[in-house]
Amino acid sequence: MDWTVLLPYAKSLGNTGFALWLGQATWRIAGLLTIHLFGLTLLLGAVVVSSLRLIGLFLRDRPIAEVRRITGPAAIAGLLIMIASGALIFTGGAEAYYTGYWFRLKMVLLVIAILFHFTIARAIAYAQTGRFPAVVNALTGLVGLLLWFSVGWAGRAIAFF
Repeated sequence: MDWTVLLPYAKSLGNTGFALWLGQATWRIAGLLTIHLFGLTLLLGAVVVSSLRLIGLFLRDRPIAEVRRITGPAAIAGLLIMIASGALIFTGGAEAYYTGYWFRLKMVLLVIAILFHFTIARAIAYAQTGRFPAVVNALTGLVGLLLWFSVGWAGRAIAFF
């Protein structure tokens, strides 16, 4: 994908009055980053519990679908908090974020993780018990963990590079 296609939109967004106001105060961005990390904690906590159940290392006495149903609302709430706060953080420094490699990598990984979480992982988790071999469940849990933690690692790298 040619990322320069969207650069004028990022520049335009970053030059709005709201974006300039938001980005000019460290405490506003710090507050949004705190909220963003809270959302990440909710999401990753839910993903870790459901993925470890898929792998077979945690809550073995509970059906996978039950664990997913219990952790699902926390995962969705965390994801929504992250998207809302992330959009505001991005707005406060749109051009700088957009031109950064790690931000773009994070966005690609985020899309992949969301698609995986709500399609493949969901189908495996809600499948009838025994429909898939244990290795498929374990691989699904492992891939889910790797994808979501990769999103977090790429996000953390934004601050360093």
